[in-house]
Amino acid sequence: MLLPQLSALGWFHTLGSLPAVPLALYLLFRYGRIPPEKTVAKLFLAFMFVGALSGVLVIKSPPGAAISVLSLGSLIVGSTVGTFKPLERHHWWIQTVALSTAVFTLFLPSVTEILTRLPAGDPIAESPEAPLVVSFQILLLLTLIVGVTLQLLFLRRPVRATVMA
Repeated sequence: MLLPQLSALGWFHTLGSLPAVPLALYLLFRYGRIPPEKTVAKLFLAFMFVGALSGVLVIKSPPGAAISVLSLGSLIVGSTVGTFKPLERHHWWIQTVALSTAVFTLFLPSVTEILTRLPAGDPIAESPEAPLVVSFQILLLLTLIVGVTLQLLFLRRPVRATVMA
């Protein structure tokens, strides 16, 4: 068997959110953040919303469901915070943290699923609790913490207005 066993909704979830991976990487390397005003970022957000919404329906484990809810919340906050006048002064900060968290919620289950499902029939790791999987999850969390810290330090710079454009 070449492919893992998934339901139709599972395949929809997987294929619907898969394009968000290269889009997230492109945006982070190109802009250092996810700028929702860019066309490519709008595509990223659309694929992320598909993945997060379908994830709420397809994922049965409590940690997985929590990640889907966190993903949805991060996406909603990150894509709408700029429209709230009371938060106008701080929207860059909130938007950056929220959308970086959304990227984390994309990569965390993706890496876990890859390690525990592939290759089909003989996966690399036996379970999400396997030491290799947990090591990758910790690495992703550390990457989020360091990445968001660097993003926020960059946003503090006075030249951000010209760089963000």
